[in-house]
Amino acid sequence: MTKENRERAYKNFRDIENNYNALPHLNSGMTKTQTIRARAKENADALLLRNPELEIKEEVKKEVKEVKAKEKK
Repeated sequence: MTKENRERAYKNFRDIENNYNALPHLNSGMTKTQTIRARAKENADALLLRNPELEIKEEVKKEVKEVKAKEKK
């Protein structure tokens, strides 16, 4: 996997971790919102451990903080 693909996958997992909401008829079992978010977090953390050169974790945290700040206003 190229570095660009690893970065894209990492960003995708973090996005799912923070923003995924299951549809009401799918919100049970393996497709439950908490389950999907937990698995995305595990995958992103594992990807970061395997590839420590991915220094985008701080960027993602900043983006999440900015989004949450905008939502509060």
